[in-house]
Amino acid sequence: MSKIIHFPLQSDQFSHQFGIKSLAPGQDILERTDEFEAEIKLKEILLSEDPQYYACSTPESVLAEEEVSMMLTGEPDKLIETSKKIQEDLVILSGDSSLGHPIIAGTVCFPNGWTITEKIGQGIDKVHETVPEYAEVMSGAVNRILERLKSGQTFWRCNWAVRPSNRLDQSPRSMPLIMEEEAKLTPENVSDKCFFRVEKQTLIRLPQTQNILFTILTDQVPIAKLEKWQQSNLLGVLRSCPESTLKYKRINTFCSLLCDDLEKRIK
Repeated sequence: MSKIIHFPLQSDQFSHQFGIKSLAPGQDILERTDEFEAEIKLKEILLSEDPQYYACSTPESVLAEEEVSMMLTGEPDKLIETSKKIQEDLVILSGDSSLGHPIIAGTVCFPNGWTITEKIGQGIDKVHETVPEYAEVMSGAVNRILERLKSGQTFWRCNWAVRPSNRLDQSPRSMPLIMEEEAKLTPENVSDKCFFRVEKQTLIRLPQTQNILFTILTDQVPIAKLEKWQQSNLLGVLRSCPESTLKYKRINTFCSLLCDDLEKRIK
């Protein structure tokens, strides 16, 4: 398994910073990791077995889905078919700020604790209402970015997690299996069995429909494979992270075990 492409923890202190940047001119929205072929195959399986669990569309999204497909693959198609060709999960938000930018379509095979079916129709604030301090710290900035996003303009950021499993599909139906894997963590294997998981997220306003495309590229690597400076920053972030955030990220139950091992590794 290769190194993580985007490592977002640039200091050893936790913060709620949104960390959003403009995509460089000419830089493609899409990326490929070394796991491209395997992930495309997994997407095909998941979307064939239960498309209604991993994909949603609405009457409002028909034109936007075709616009997204043309932009990403060069062919007009439904979002679910477009998603089968790329690593990224895809979500389309309404461009109407007066409605709160509700989700109008999505194909999400590799979520971290949620499903597109439970989020469809929800505005951006409702989607994030369970995130600790989101309303106080991030809501205003997120809504301003969405409202001011210009046609064709792209922003990106990274979100991070630590999970006791390398399963890409970490939707609620996977939780029993993930809990079984977590129960097998020990002081000897915790950094090999726990994975640092990064979501590279992009936002772009679609020029024709004026809706907003949200892409999510999931990349992960065992904690043991992180570089020493990355392990050091992760240790500091975990130790300074509020308990509410550790619980939200579902790290709290194995955090002490992992921190003890990280401390040994960075000496």
